[in-house]
Amino acid sequence: MAQTDYDIVDQTGLSFLADLNTTLDAIVSNNSGATEPATTFAYMWWADTTSGLLKQRNAANSAWVDKYNLSGGELAELSGGADANFTLMPQVGGDPIVSFKDTAKLFRKSNSSTVLFTKTGNFTVDTSQDFYAEAGGSVLTIASGTAITMPIATTGTDYAVWLKTDGSLQATTSFTSPPATDARKIGGFHYAPGSNAFAQAGGNSTPQINEYSFWDLNYRPSTDDPRGMTLVAGGFWSDIYLLNTNPDVNGTSKYNETIADGSSPPVIPATLGGNGSTTYGSLTWFEAMSIATAMGKKAFTQPQFMTAMYGVTEATDAGSDPGTTGLDAPRTSRWGVMQATGNLRIWAQDRGGNYSTGGWNANTDGFGSEYNAPNVSLLGGFWNNGVNAGSRFSDWGDSASGSYTFSVGMRLVCDHLQLD
Repeated sequence: MAQTDYDIVDQTGLSFLADLNTTLDAIVSNNSGATEPATTFAYMWWADTTSGLLKQRNAANSAWVDKYNLSGGELAELSGGADANFTLMPQVGGDPIVSFKDTAKLFRKSNSSTVLFTKTGNFTVDTSQDFYAEAGGSVLTIASGTAITMPIATTGTDYAVWLKTDGSLQATTSFTSPPATDARKIGGFHYAPGSNAFAQAGGNSTPQINEYSFWDLNYRPSTDDPRGMTLVAGGFWSDIYLLNTNPDVNGTSKYNETIADGSSPPVIPATLGGNGSTTYGSLTWFEAMSIATAMGKKAFTQPQFMTAMYGVTEATDAGSDPGTTGLDAPRTSRWGVMQATGNLRIWAQDRGGNYSTGGWNANTDGFGSEYNAPNVSLLGGFWNNGVNAGSRFSDWGDSASGSYTFSVGMRLVCDHLQLD
C-alpha cells in the first residue's frame, strides 16, 4: 500500500530513487490506503482498504465515485452520474467486463442456454443457477438453489416470479403489480391441473407445475405474453390450452375458459378493429390465422403438431365435446399440452390437397378472392373421431372458408427466444 503527492523534486540519486519507487508503488496499488490520498487529481483511482471499494475521483476533483468491490468482485455502485458512459459489470463466476448496457435492465445468468428455474416439488421452485440482476437501482447476485416464496396454489394458474430489492424471490398471480416496492418481474411458470405425459399414455390428474412452462427474461416465448405456454423440445412454444373466446382479455391460453369454435366464435381482437364484444360469428381458417397474427403468434404446422402432441394416448378421443379448456389426462402430451388430441381438431398453417373449385372463389368473407385455392389441414382429431384421432391425425378435405360447430378450434405457437 502506498500513497504520494506525485511530485518528484530535484534531489540527489538515492533520494530520487526512493521518491520514484514510492510513486511507482502508489500507481500499481491504485493509491491504496485506509484514508484517501492527501493530494488528489481528477479521474485518479483510490483502493479504499477501509470500505473495501475501488473508487475514482470525479471530473471536478471534488468527490469519489464508488466503482468496484475489492473483496467480492461485485459492482459496488452503478457508477452513474453525468460523467459516466459505461459501467463495470461482473460476470457470474468470472472477472468483470465493461459494458455500455443500461444498468437498469441488467439480467444475466451463469448459463444462458437453460432456464433460470427448476421444479423441486409439485408446487416448489428453486433457482437452477447463479444470476445477477438489477432491482431498485442495485445489482443483486442470487445464488443457485435459492427457493422462491410461493403463495397458495391455484390449479390452472400462471405465476410471475419477482426479484425483490432484499434479494428474495416471490411468485404471485399478478403479472403487473409487484409484491413489494421496486420488485422486478424476472420470469414465471404455469401450475397445471395434471402432470405431463411420461410415455405415450397421457398424464395424470395431480395438479403440479409444468416444468416446461418455466421462462425467464432471457429464455422465453418470443411473444409479449408468455402466460399459458410450454416449451416443446427446446425449439418452439405451444399454448397449453385451446384458444378461448376472448383472447384480448384472457390471453390465447387460459384454463377453464369457453373454447372458441364455430358455435362459440371468438371476439374480434382490438388490433383487428374489435370493440371488445363483437364476435366473428364463425371460426374459419382465415379468421383463425388473423387471430394468431394479431396475438403475436402463429398456427401450428403439421411437423410441429406431431412433436408437440407426442405422449398422448394415441387412437383415442375424449368421447364428448369438452366445451371449456382444461384437463383430459389421457390426451395430455409430454410437454404438458392439454386436450392435445381427440378433443377438437385445430386449424393448421398448411394448405394442400385437391382444389375445392376451379377458378376464382370469393370465399374470404369479402377480403378478395382466391384462385384455384387448395384445401387446408385440420390436425389432431375431435371428440368423435375414435381411433383416427392422434398426434399424426390430419384432414385435408376442408376449405379455408369452412366453420365447424363443436369440432374445429385453434391452438397457437410462437418461436423460442434465447438471449445471452
